[in-house]
Amino acid sequence: MIIPIQYGKKTIRLDIPDKNLAFDMRANRFPAPESETEEIRRCLARPVGTGRMGSLVPKGASVVILGDDRTRMTPQHKIVPVVLNELNAAGVKDAQVRLIIAVGTHRPMTAAEIRLKYGDEVLRRVEVINHDCNDRRNLVDKGVTRRGTRILVSKDFMLSDFRIGIGGVLPHHPVGWSGGAKILLPGVAGQETVCAMHLLGATEQQLGKVVTPCREEMEDFAREAGLDFIVNVVMNERGRIVKAVSGHFIAAHREAVKWGMKVFGVKFRKHADITLSSTYPADYDLTQSDKGLFSAELATRKGGEIILVSPCPEGIAPTHGEEMAKLGGYDDETLWAMLKQNRIHDRFCASECMYLNHIKRNFKATLMMDPVLSNVMGFHYLSASDLPDYVAYRLRLNNRLKIGIIHQSGEILPIPPASGIGSVRRNEIAPREPF
Repeated sequence: MIIPIQYGKKTIRLDIPDKNLAFDMRANRFPAPESETEEIRRCLARPVGTGRMGSLVPKGASVVILGDDRTRMTPQHKIVPVVLNELNAAGVKDAQVRLIIAVGTHRPMTAAEIRLKYGDEVLRRVEVINHDCNDRRNLVDKGVTRRGTRILVSKDFMLSDFRIGIGGVLPHHPVGWSGGAKILLPGVAGQETVCAMHLLGATEQQLGKVVTPCREEMEDFAREAGLDFIVNVVMNERGRIVKAVSGHFIAAHREAVKWGMKVFGVKFRKHADITLSSTYPADYDLTQSDKGLFSAELATRKGGEIILVSPCPEGIAPTHGEEMAKLGGYDDETLWAMLKQNRIHDRFCASECMYLNHIKRNFKATLMMDPVLSNVMGFHYLSASDLPDYVAYRLRLNNRLKIGIIHQSGEILPIPPASGIGSVRRNEIAPREPF
């Protein structure tokens, strides 16, 4: 059987006999509504856990909208205009609204990238700016969370009277699921805060869990800083909106996760010996593509091999790559010691390296990005041109080998054979009911 797999914009065709194919995994197929615009309007008219947006925002209020960046596929050009129209209907003019791109610690979006993601209409109607996590002049100290994390948050966000977050809901390590309060932390937080939050998820696999240490920290942060309303969407594999949910940043998020589970929770029958994991189109750099490693972990036998089929054209990470390269060879114990000794400037890099160490400890882990960077980070390397031959070679060595393929793996939650959506333990893979 010839199976295509995406490596960036290039398609690689692999010859895998039926008897050797453990799974060929994609998101579950869900049709989009006839009108995505009407679906967004519907969700705004029926918010979860709070009143309708127009009833909450005063007419003279200054409003800030937080939107995600180029590393997320959320169709902001479809959602933001509908939200602006809802605000207009409540008496809020476009001139009262500012949109902040919640890049977290990612690099800022370019003007061309902003236009592509947000569209000409949004750029005509409101001011759009990138968040800068390192600009101390534009960060406000709001104290600490119950875990002791400093609440450093965008001054532009805090000076607004009404605050809205717009994003997508997907399985996400180490948070469990994206969406909800995640648009605020790490979206418009200071670097110190972002790094502390990521370290909370450095100890174990968190993909698909609803309540995680990172999620709890985000929601504590949102309570303290103040996030008034969210709009979250779940999309199918073609990038079309399947479900839109609005309302309270916890209650609406939990409702969106229930739909996310239907789309992205994919059952499989047998763990693979080798899993080929393609994160296309979310494959800009390693800190984005590595989500495919954690998805593949759930579908691969312990001690097996995971091959991340992603080119990562921007390397390890535009804003973290240099320090991650320095830390990539250290084990967790050494990294924790270095953190305690304040020997790591960018503490996010330590958490990211711990995530990757978890994979390297339990699997043969292979990257298909730059060979030098792959080896610096302690991974095996395989070129795109050699992948078909490598698969054929492994099959010749073992004709009973089981190979699995995950497409758009940064968005997939594999459901192991022993689970089943209705039988897994509460708060682990199955979403809990919104309160």
